[in-house]
Order: sequence, then structure tokens, then C-alpha cells
Amino acid sequence: MRESAETISTSRLCCSVAAAWEKVCFYEHIVLQPSWLLRSVLPVPVKTTGAYRNVGDTSRCMYSDGGYLTKRITHLGPGARVDFEIIEQSIRYSGWIGLKGGTIQIVGHTDGTCTVHMMTRYELPAWAYAAARFCVDLVVKAMHDVVIRDMRQRLAAPETVGDHSSGAALEIKRGALQ
Repeated sequence: MRESAETISTSRLCCSVAAAWEKVCFYEHIVLQPSWLLRSVLPVPVKTTGAYRNVGDTSRCMYSDGGYLTKRITHLGPGARVDFEIIEQSIRYSGWIGLKGGTIQIVGHTDGTCTVHMMTRYELPAWAYAAARFCVDLVVKAMHDVVIRDMRQRLAAPETVGDHSSGAALEIKRGALQ
């Protein structure tokens, strides 16, 4: 039997919902180098193909360990929320950590700022649930944090060719934009 869990991260951004929405991306699409923790325990994204513009679109990422992860958009509230499910995975640990999907939601505030909520759903085997949940949550939180840092960096930078804002068709090779 598998036990379900989720990790939720929340971060406030000093920009409008519309500006934040233009920079929403998945971990596989970040330009920043992942943290030491992420690079040491996870394979690094190498190349992503596909689209995430409409419900039903898929995006597939190849990783440094030769594995892949494929996401499908299941719900899109333009300017507010994107839900996705993992439909294929062969990355390291996929035999005992089943990534299921997640949500990225942006909520506006009256002061012109917004909050980004990121949620990742996963399953662990019942025998490993208690011991592994803390570690998995730590890694997923680090993944959320680097996505938010990437959004902040791109919000602060002038628009550049190759910007991969939400909804864009993808063919991103790691390092091509650096």
C-alpha cells in the first residue's frame, strides 16, 4: 500500500499577479542552477520539450541520469492557477517515490503584491512513509524555493530573448540561456 503526502510552499512576491503569472514555470524550466542539495540528491534537468499552454498539453524533461518526467496540464485558470499530473517517470527514486502532480497558484493582495503557492503531491510505500517523508519534503521544498528564486530573478531582469514564461512552447536546453 502507498501513502500519499504533499509538500506546500508559499512565498510573497513584490509584483502584480499578472507579472508573476508571466514568470510561472516548473522546476524543469528554471534558468538558475539548482542548489547543492538538489544537485546532490536529484538528477539535473537537461532538456525539456512540449508545451504547457492548454489543458491536456504535456511537457517532458530528460534528466542527467537518463531518466525522464512527463507532466500533463489538468487544469488551467489563466493568470491564477495551473494544476498538473505526472503521467510518466523514470528518474532516480521513481521506484519508491511516486510523483503524482501538483499546483502552482498565484493570489493577489490589495497592496499590489501577490503570493505564490506551490504544492507537490507524491506517494511513498507504507513501510518508508514515516522515515522518508521528512527528507522528501525537504527536497521538494528546496525545489519550490529555487523555482520561486528563478521567478524573482526573471521579474527583476529586463525581458530577454528566450524568456520561457508560462504558456510558452518549450525546447529548453539547460544552460542555453545563461
